[in-house]
Amino acid sequence: MRFIRTARATAIAAAAFAVVATTALSAAADPAFTPDSDDVVIVGSDTSELVLDDLMNLYNGRTPTPARRIASFDATGSSTITIRPGVTITRPNGSGAGISALCSRTDIDSARSSRGKQAGDCADATFLPFAKDQLRWMRNSSATGVTSLTDAQLTSIYNCQVTNWSQLGGNNLPIVPLIPQINSGTRATWAGLVSIDSTNLPSCVKDSVNGSPVQEHDPAPVAATSGAIAPVSVGRYGLLTPAQQSGTALGTIPAPDSNAYDRTLYQVVKSVGGVVPDYLADLFGDGFGSSSTGGTPFICEPSDNDPATTTAGDVIKANGFVELGAACGVA
Repeated sequence: MRFIRTARATAIAAAAFAVVATTALSAAADPAFTPDSDDVVIVGSDTSELVLDDLMNLYNGRTPTPARRIASFDATGSSTITIRPGVTITRPNGSGAGISALCSRTDIDSARSSRGKQAGDCADATFLPFAKDQLRWMRNSSATGVTSLTDAQLTSIYNCQVTNWSQLGGNNLPIVPLIPQINSGTRATWAGLVSIDSTNLPSCVKDSVNGSPVQEHDPAPVAATSGAIAPVSVGRYGLLTPAQQSGTALGTIPAPDSNAYDRTLYQVVKSVGGVVPDYLADLFGDGFGSSSTGGTPFICEPSDNDPATTTAGDVIKANGFVELGAACGVA
């Protein structure tokens, strides 16, 4: 799902960095060039695709132009992408698909991920954190009277134990729990939080609407389904226009439960002999929070609150995420 960049564009523009607006389902934010053998090809998570688009534009716009440009391909758009001259592959959609592509190929350098490492990931996959996301829930506007749900209530909903909004103080309306498509990192994270099997879903939990897979953070399936509820990134939801939010509402999770629903966003790379390659360490960290020369990796550059300059931290904040500080780039 592609989002029109309103609040994000305004915030970054205020930091002297222009972002070009795109429309829904546009692949315009894919690299405008075919990556060569030196460029850094990135695929994977929907959650962090927009912030990586902006970081790509910031990094590639440096003077002189970096020898290794960033080429970050979005999770959705055309069915295929050309990642090197003459090399076209099926577009990886989601954290799991991106990590699988990274692990199985030598022409992909990094995968965006909104989940941590799992047993099925390749042994040399190194997860380098760069931001914190707040995972919450959105509902169809037809469900009224409920604006906050505890961890226990969300778990009961997704385990088919609470099936009507009236059981939670809302109106008399069946609850339809939605969850993103199988390769989504949000699906994996949410399933763990609400204690369900992400592969074998409970009977009441749906990952498709009208025959189409539920794309993470896309409000359309929720708006189209009376009584629906689905997980969503607060940062991603906040970037929607009022028209795109129409038919849905963002819900909250009270403290201290909300802490469990905050998660880390990663850039995943393959280490070589346990060492992150220098060119990737310079971008995302060496696993210890430094670049190959001991400096600050590009993605870990903190926000400087200077309107005359733009850092990676400025971009991360403008996208609705939280900087990690000293934890950035530490595996």
